[in-house]
Amino acid sequence: MIAPTTTATTADGGAPVGHRGAAAVAVLASASAAVFGAIALTLFLLPGRHGAPQPAEHPTASSSPSTSVTGPRCRDTACEGGSPMDMRCATAPETLVEHVTATGASVQLRYSRECGTSWTRMWGARIGDRIESEAVGGVHTYRAEVEDQAEADTYVHTAMTATRPGTLVRTCFLPTADGGKECFEARVGRSPEPTPRTRTSHLSTT
Repeated sequence: MIAPTTTATTADGGAPVGHRGAAAVAVLASASAAVFGAIALTLFLLPGRHGAPQPAEHPTASSSPSTSVTGPRCRDTACEGGSPMDMRCATAPETLVEHVTATGASVQLRYSRECGTSWTRMWGARIGDRIESEAVGGVHTYRAEVEDQAEADTYVHTAMTATRPGTLVRTCFLPTADGGKECFEARVGRSPEPTPRTRTSHLSTT
């Protein structure tokens, strides 16, 4: 004869104790799975794991920003006939001489020590006024003309000619009317000599 199976119940007559234990185990397993899943996801997303992108410690040549070149783009005879603005020779030029013409226009002879070139620029002129610039004894003469009101309100400049310290440079102003040709010259100065160091001697007192 098989004895009847008895099922333990709670004191308040609720659900069997065995079923509540199983439910608690299932809830605990689900919670544990969720926690382990969150940890795994966090580890997966950490930099340097599973191929995730990470910042480079040192920038590579391809990722580093390109260096902007601000120096002159030519020198000496390579600048011959070029624009002082386009060739970046007009950033810090020297004014060899400045002349105010009979019509009131201002003309300057300019020299770039970095580029080894000279040119002429003019402002306060009228449409049709012209300037010429050349190195005395050279083979090139460069000209510029005020062609519109915008240039009359600003300035115009000639192309560059290669010069070196000691070179004599000539420029001429040719007005469109009311006056004749005006020319003047200036010589390119030599580079300043470095200041010699003064050696201090200490006299012995013994």
